Amino acid sequence: MRYGLVGIGGYGAVWVRCLESLRERGIARLSAAVVRHPERYREQVARLREQGCAIYPELGSMLAAGGIDLVGVPTGIATHAPLAMQALDAGYPVIVEKPLTAAIQDALAIEEAETRSGLWCAVAYQWLHSPTIQALAHLLAAGSLGRVRVARSAIGWPRGRDYYMRNAWAGQLRAPGRTPSHTQNDAPGRALQGWVLDGPATNATAHYLTNMLYLAGLRGGSDVGIGSVRGELYHANDIPSYDTSCIEIELTDGARIYHYASHAVRRPLEPRMYVEAEQGTIWWEAETDSAVVTWADGTRRTIENPDRAWNQGRPLEQAARTVAGEDARPLCGLAETIPQVLAINLAFESSGGVHSIRHLGQRTVVDDDPLVCVEGMEQVLERAMAEGGLFSDLGVPWAVETSPFQAAGYRQMPQSDALRRFLEG
Repeated sequence: MRYGLVGIGGYGAVWVRCLESLRERGIARLSAAVVRHPERYREQVARLREQGCAIYPELGSMLAAGGIDLVGVPTGIATHAPLAMQALDAGYPVIVEKPLTAAIQDALAIEEAETRSGLWCAVAYQWLHSPTIQALAHLLAAGSLGRVRVARSAIGWPRGRDYYMRNAWAGQLRAPGRTPSHTQNDAPGRALQGWVLDGPATNATAHYLTNMLYLAGLRGGSDVGIGSVRGELYHANDIPSYDTSCIEIELTDGARIYHYASHAVRRPLEPRMYVEAEQGTIWWEAETDSAVVTWADGTRRTIENPDRAWNQGRPLEQAARTVAGEDARPLCGLAETIPQVLAINLAFESSGGVHSIRHLGQRTVVDDDPLVCVEGMEQVLERAMAEGGLFSDLGVPWAVETSPFQAAGYRQMPQSDALRRFLEG
């Protein structure tokens, strides 16, 4: 299968490497790429051209030239919707980097483009493609564990100044150059307003929130949906968006999903997930991509990913198989990823914006990269993971209590006056 890639820098470089592996295996190859500033990537462009990859200055030129089977979009969050829609309307299936979009209206605009074109848009959530997560999904779907009642995940990833300086939209609410507008132009199918809402649950740790929603049954053909969301969003860093979050999602079948994440930590807390179902429990850790499943009768089973190194390439491989007709549909498409977008938007609505954490520890320097830490944040994450609830429920001194925001009929972000005022400010 012939890929056309939008961008070869940033995370696009990872996609280029994955496609090189797929080319060696005879599955897919990079046939064309959009490179807006080839002078910045002289060596990479020269190497790609030697391999027969055509280089174009923008997406329209690549689409018009043809010679590709699907389009890959490993670009910034705010560009996913316009680029995916452009490719779909031109007659090409698409795979975009996670998350799908930041705002629900942008996700729905892609959904409309899917319907118009009769094609599909996949999303490169590499952890959802993991054999471990897929094995857990099959176990739950088969009913041997019963329905999910509670799921919790926690992640603490220290991120310093370099993280927020790596591109123009890191830590931002909107892409640079976009001005707030909450008119009909924000509606699906109209001009997109460049929402980013960058933060751990939106972007860096979105995998683990999506995994829980997926395991709880929120995917294609599901009879389960999001009922309401209670969210607390905070920042310790001097950024417009959030660097710390706790989110409670109540599903329509009564299950509750909790996601805790922070970049304002002194030491890492690697991703872990606990799932309590009607007839057993699951404990999963990202470091080993392994899970221990324990049934109510004491039976235990360990599931491990035999090839963790290939997680990044699995979404691109599966999309190529889908184009080739070997798979019926993308494993991770809009049905599997719109719930994460909706959860983030409802968390913003519930929180009313982002609250500042005043109780800061000292600023530390790690490898010459200034890091803002909140004293005791690691313990807060660990306690929340063990007990459940949001930070305000646990009596954390800087936490701000919030109320649930209902999901029914939510198709446009923002809706509440509080969030509207925050975003416009």
